Amino acid sequence: MLTCSLLWTLLTDLSNRLLRYFGRQVRLVVHGGVIMVMHPKLACRPGTRDVDYNHRSFEMEWQRKGVPDAGKRLQFCIAATASKYNLGADWMNACADVALPMAIDAHGQLYDPIWTDAMSPQNRKINTIFSQPGLELVGVSWSWAVALKLVRYEKYDPHDIAHILRLGKRQKGVQWTRKLMEEWLVNMCGAMGYHGYPSWQMEATRGKMRHAISLAQAHV
Repeated sequence: MLTCSLLWTLLTDLSNRLLRYFGRQVRLVVHGGVIMVMHPKLACRPGTRDVDYNHRSFEMEWQRKGVPDAGKRLQFCIAATASKYNLGADWMNACADVALPMAIDAHGQLYDPIWTDAMSPQNRKINTIFSQPGLELVGVSWSWAVALKLVRYEKYDPHDIAHILRLGKRQKGVQWTRKLMEEWLVNMCGAMGYHGYPSWQMEATRGKMRHAISLAQAHV
């Protein structure tokens, strides 16, 4: 279990390594349990099994900067931190990348909507959960955090979503309903392909929404 204090130790070590290998700060988009553990507005879990990050768009970003081996450099540093602290090699991984949706922009170019949304100045301001000279971790936007958890909806996911919904109510006074939640996700996370869901899948998703809202309201 990676607790918040252990994560700070690990990420500080990783930051120092990345600064040596890249000569500047590396910024990664993260999703999953690490946000629930480290985000100061949530901190609703004692720990997480691993740190899920977006590797594919990190590589693309650094390739555009003229660094073709950035992915290998990053993975070397992650492995070195794992070795130092006797962790499994997957303590920080991008296994979920294969399941994350891509989208087509107005020019017909393929892009990563989750990474693009996370890197917006507004999201970086509210969802940066770790920042040191060699490493910055930016959580995915709240809409994408909920959308991704709705797909799996196992273990911690229902309660994680409930915590995010309660945060929306505390900060913006949002009165969540299933209809409002669905409109929010369809508008913000269109790349999930909700419009193409067969009726049974959409109804199952709506059932998850209702359940998450009921959990959020139960703790008000």
